[in-house]
Amino acid sequence: MGTGQTLLTIGAIMLLSTVILTVNRSLNTNSQVLLNTNIGLEEVSLATSIIEEAQGKAFDENTYQNTVNSTSQLTPPSALGQENNNPNDLNDFDDYNGLNNHGLVDTVNVSTRIYIDSTRVCYVDPSNLEGTSSVATWHKRLDVWVWNKDVPDTVKMHALFSYWYF
Repeated sequence: MGTGQTLLTIGAIMLLSTVILTVNRSLNTNSQVLLNTNIGLEEVSLATSIIEEAQGKAFDENTYQNTVNSTSQLTPPSALGQENNNPNDLNDFDDYNGLNNHGLVDTVNVSTRIYIDSTRVCYVDPSNLEGTSSVATWHKRLDVWVWNKDVPDTVKMHALFSYWYF
């Protein structure tokens, strides 16, 4: 084997090494993107589950079995949250106020990843749905935050719930 063939062989090996490293780097990047996407989907799914569960409850403790026709009959804004501090007794929408980690366990384990969630329920004025109201209104908003300790993104979702009487 002559010097030219040796140099050609070394060049081919270097080119092959460069291609292999580039493909490997690309595969690692794609795997990370897929993992982050999967985590994001699971965070959205968990937040949606919390919101759907809350929306299946009564609007207020006082509307659980009775009809109210005045906002003064609703739970005051300072008292939103669980009435008996039992995380298994969530019977109205505002019971979801202040539940950290869904009030059940320290963390929620979905597909072997650890997720943490936090919730807030507040009254809102229909003219400003982004803000909070210091008085009871016919509208409540549930804010849900879900995040993974290993991924910097936080999913924040909102849901409005209104009470109607006739």
